[in-house]
Amino acid sequence: MTIVHLNIGLGAGGAEHMILEMAKKSQQNHIKTIIFAITNNNQIEFKFAENNLEFHYLGINSPKQFFKGVKKLKNTLANYDDVIMHCHMFHALIVGVFYSFFYKKTPLVFTLHNILVEEVYRRFTLFFTKPFRKADINFSDRASKWYLKNTKVIANGVDFEKFQLKEERHYDANEPFRFLFLGRIEEQKNPLILVDFVKKLIDKGHTNFVINVAGEGDMKLQLEQLIKVNKFENYIQLLGFQKDVKQQLCNAHCMIMPSLWEGLPISLIEASATKLPIITTPVGSIPDFFNSSNTFVSHCEDFHLAMISVLNNYTEARIKANKLYVDNKGIFDINSVYQQHLDLYTSIATN
Repeated sequence: MTIVHLNIGLGAGGAEHMILEMAKKSQQNHIKTIIFAITNNNQIEFKFAENNLEFHYLGINSPKQFFKGVKKLKNTLANYDDVIMHCHMFHALIVGVFYSFFYKKTPLVFTLHNILVEEVYRRFTLFFTKPFRKADINFSDRASKWYLKNTKVIANGVDFEKFQLKEERHYDANEPFRFLFLGRIEEQKNPLILVDFVKKLIDKGHTNFVINVAGEGDMKLQLEQLIKVNKFENYIQLLGFQKDVKQQLCNAHCMIMPSLWEGLPISLIEASATKLPIITTPVGSIPDFFNSSNTFVSHCEDFHLAMISVLNNYTEARIKANKLYVDNKGIFDINSVYQQHLDLYTSIATN
């Protein structure tokens, strides 16, 4: 069996990191694995390279490059007859279906990595490509939709050993409390609301804090302008893309994720692996694993109140974080997650 992971690029998103961890596990098990990036997005290419993983770019950066890119996929896989192709996200599914239909019939596994599909054309595409998909992977039962076929529920995962802290997390009240916003600075992640959070915390008398923003995205300039206009440079620090995510998680006192929509964010799982207190909105598959007993779950309009609660009672926040670690380690550990994927690939390959 040869496992092919097909994704939009090698960016810094959750799908890319899942592919990275899965490919590393396949490599350890001596299973041939090839990664294809549809576009030339290479933000975390170095992580694939340093693990000696095979990856290729199809160069489909515009519609006119589509056929050339699919032909490159065909030529690269020409000598492989035992391929299981795992398509990650919508655009990868389009490429995978086209390849399987016009070049070589290949079993397709599909992970949407989200449960929100607003565009009608995408819903129709997901519906009409059902016959080409052997199985779909969802993160939880909550994510099951009418357009998905033969759904297998498998959560995302991370290497818990990699993120384990060497010492207990603590907070010194004499230093600024460090909130961490870890993710792309894009509409989905709702980054502009951070300015509103700062205003509300200051209004409530809290000034000894900072929100560190680790990531890049197309809304970065807007966020920078809002910070400058409101003179919040001391309260919101834009750190840019971070190669060492663990270091940011270790340095933080609390992670905040005010997302408008999600699938099951890798960054939340990474935070839980370091026993970092979390405040998140209840979107996507998040509520199936992160709840009021182990996390601070809040809608955007009350999000600042959860931040204040963490500031006022950090002991409670750490208790919740420890419970989250215990609740979900068995679910999110990459070894378990990989084995579930491998079992699915094997069952498809032998049928």
